[in-house]
Amino acid sequence: MMKRSFLLLLALNVAAVAMAADGGVSRSAGAKGQTPAAAADLNLDGVWRGFVVAGKGEHPNSGTVHLELTIRGKRIVAQRLDGQGGPLGQGTYTMTTARYYQMDATESRSRGKPRSYLGICAFGPDLMRWCVAPSGNGRPTTFETKGQQFLLILKRQKAEKADAATAAPAG
Repeated sequence: MMKRSFLLLLALNVAAVAMAADGGVSRSAGAKGQTPAAAADLNLDGVWRGFVVAGKGEHPNSGTVHLELTIRGKRIVAQRLDGQGGPLGQGTYTMTTARYYQMDATESRSRGKPRSYLGICAFGPDLMRWCVAPSGNGRPTTFETKGQQFLLILKRQKAEKADAATAAPAG
């Protein structure tokens, strides 16, 4: 169950409310035939919300798990938003560039060895498609939920406005 919980956390960072059903991504984000921009150029910090979707993400606004990923630096924290429980897990991630971005995560655990997950990512304006699988299953090669790999479609959330009391001028 713990393995599945973190996998669902990963299967994120990071949402597809406005994503077209064709799954298009920007040229700099690994579109077919294009080389993604350098992974170091990406800023993933923020809150990403979306779903672990069925199939190839034909219905990006619904799925088996509604989740939120919070990314700060190289740390990632996931929680469920669908009333099925709170925290899913936390850990770190690394990003490299290949045909698609490769985003791999390692779950922080209080006992036992850390678990690793291998994934591929593609990005659009404030959108992330992340397909991930436990490392023993190999890196996904397609963006779809099947077998032991899960496709997450996530949308970056806009920064919340400052608290009114904080923003009010001192009198």
